[in-house]
Amino acid sequence: MAHSVGNYTLVRKIKDPQFSVDRIDRYALMLLAGPQNFQFCVVDADQQRCLLLEDYSFSDASEDLVGTYRAIIEEHQILMAGYWKSVKLAVKSSYFTLVPQDYFSAENPAHYLTLAVDLPEENCLVSYQTHQQANAAMVFGADKGLVNRIKSTYPSQDIQLKHLGSVFMEGVQQLPSGSHYPVMHLHIDRGCLIMLVADNDKVILYNSFAYQSSGDVVKYTLTAFQKLNLDQNETKLVVWGNIPAKSDEYAALYRYIRQLTFGTKPDFLTFSHVFDEAPDHQYFDLYSLHVTQ
Repeated sequence: MAHSVGNYTLVRKIKDPQFSVDRIDRYALMLLAGPQNFQFCVVDADQQRCLLLEDYSFSDASEDLVGTYRAIIEEHQILMAGYWKSVKLAVKSSYFTLVPQDYFSAENPAHYLTLAVDLPEENCLVSYQTHQQANAAMVFGADKGLVNRIKSTYPSQDIQLKHLGSVFMEGVQQLPSGSHYPVMHLHIDRGCLIMLVADNDKVILYNSFAYQSSGDVVKYTLTAFQKLNLDQNETKLVVWGNIPAKSDEYAALYRYIRQLTFGTKPDFLTFSHVFDEAPDHQYFDLYSLHVTQ
């Protein structure tokens, strides 16, 4: 299902029959906002059940991003509701850095970010999140206008801003490893590759790369295997993200990694059969907002 309006397209909508607008005050709203796409889901906080998911893509991300979000939100009866039990917001941003906890001070997080990336300070809102398992703080910048537009929709909510990398990290840490070896997780989405290696509940590597081909994905993955001395026959590699099961990226990785699998829907949420429409490995980043503190 795809439905275009202006410069955005509704790519997918899944609605559990149990969803009711009369119960919105008992639901949690999860928003994942980026420059190329936007997803949100609704979770029944009492039942830990995902009830609604919508996925939008943008035809031209460079023109009036804030205006695009305004159009989606203001034309959406559910998104305009202001009486949610809670609202969480995560952003997809290329402006980020991980700072070791021993060197991090919350007094001036922007200082760390300007050392790592060329930050458009006048349009950027800087925030951070600490991660005990990684012994680091994720410092990131988000589009100030976009964040303010979304937050203004829910003035009664104390909305904490998160980065996609933090959300993915928190979600992975909720998964059973099922392995005596470190496990690599790849999130692949629209030319962006997120790489995370976890050893039980400890994060030993996190990084993000822009890529143009499946060969790039293989190159970055095998380089990480080599630097961490991971065994290509024994180390499990789990793939998540917005790619089909028969993608070039997955096929290319399959030639080199023996223990290669797609991720499955997380156990920290329950889903009715209507969510079978979405591939199990897709939307894990969105679902993980539910367990991000």
